[in-house]
Amino acid sequence: MMNKSIGALEFISISRGMYVADAIVKKADVEIIYFKTICPGKFLVIVSGDEGEVDTAIDYGVNIAGKTLFDSFKVHAVSPAIIEGIRSKYDSVERLDAVGIVETRKVCTGIRALDIALKAADVKILRIYLAFFIGGKFVFVITGSVSSIEHGISECKQLLSEGEQENIAIIPSPSRDILENLLKR
Repeated sequence: MMNKSIGALEFISISRGMYVADAIVKKADVEIIYFKTICPGKFLVIVSGDEGEVDTAIDYGVNIAGKTLFDSFKVHAVSPAIIEGIRSKYDSVERLDAVGIVETRKVCTGIRALDIALKAADVKILRIYLAFFIGGKFVFVITGSVSSIEHGISECKQLLSEGEQENIAIIPSPSRDILENLLKR
């Protein structure tokens, strides 16, 4: 069995994004896990499937998107927690020693950065904020020890150019009010 992969296409045209989304699922055996308009007036489709199918879908989408493509990515052997997080399903967390928050200007880049952080360090996803009502940005919140969060963020920062990284914060021993708000599902 092949590892699960994900891929995404982010468009500056909603209608073209929907058209390309239809074309890629007809071209390859992939499942749409995210299909929405996002701020500011963009469209995002994320698909999952076996590596070769995701490659076929995303490569085809890139080829037919034309000038409407804003960003894209493919991540093979993706952390399963990312797929669940995109679907707004998160693992329960017993206690939070610290939280790390990474904010990126592009959704596609942010998801790739999150995958790197999860693979590099002993951290868990606490929340994902996906572009809607936040100006098209991607924000992820991870939890673990301060040193694990620092290591995971350090690794993902290597992917993020200065133009793609909006802001990063680490909160050691978050207050009870912050924890309650972050854990609301």
